[in-house]
Amino acid sequence: MKSIDLSATVKTEILPTVGKDLGIKNIHAIPQISKVKVSVGVGKIARKSGSSNAMDETMIEKISNNIATITNQKPCTHKSKKAISNFKLREGMIIGLSVTLRGNRALDFINKLVNIALPRVRDFRGLSLKSFDGNGNYSIGLKDYTVFPEVMPEDAETVHGIEITICTTTNSDEEAKALLATLGFPFQKDTSKEDSAEEARKEAEKEARSAAAEAAEEAGLTKKDEPKKEEGENGDSEKASESKESNSKKR
Repeated sequence: MKSIDLSATVKTEILPTVGKDLGIKNIHAIPQISKVKVSVGVGKIARKSGSSNAMDETMIEKISNNIATITNQKPCTHKSKKAISNFKLREGMIIGLSVTLRGNRALDFINKLVNIALPRVRDFRGLSLKSFDGNGNYSIGLKDYTVFPEVMPEDAETVHGIEITICTTTNSDEEAKALLATLGFPFQKDTSKEDSAEEARKEAEKEARSAAAEAAEEAGLTKKDEPKKEEGENGDSEKASESKESNSKKR
């Protein structure tokens, strides 16, 4: 995959290309990356073994260091606002860690994600087009954080996933998709139009077959199946005829 220095080429090459594809002449109206948010939920990972609601501070610190290593920025903690017994959650318990990247840091992280991390994902078949939220933002979930080059897999004590949300300055998913595709995001092929065309073709063939069958039936080219008589009825009629013949012979 071709590596691109996004922080150096975003204004000179990428934005003009996106504006040309979308038909936007004003460079300030072209969609851009506003921020990238990287988050990890630590509810189950950091829960102490044998305890229902106690958290392992050492594990939380390790996860925080992992995020800081990937993003070059220390994450902030998120605590629960109320207690929920069904989820074994107490008020004030740490439930997640997150980092918000902006400017060149966000572009550098996207560059690393697209050109290094995603190609290292096992059985990677492209990014889904269904992960847009309807407001021009795109989310990616990775089950293994060790795909990033800063992490050595043999040094990783606990493997956990991360959630990456890419926010843009547009509210249109189509414009956001054009921007991310220009940045190098490997999206899956959109087969919705092909699937709808195939369904329409099958429906037309089904209607044509039914119309041909009705026309043949009206023309008398096909025989209607007569209802079959049950064996019990046939047996009773034969016995009745035999009894009549025997009575006539006796007379």
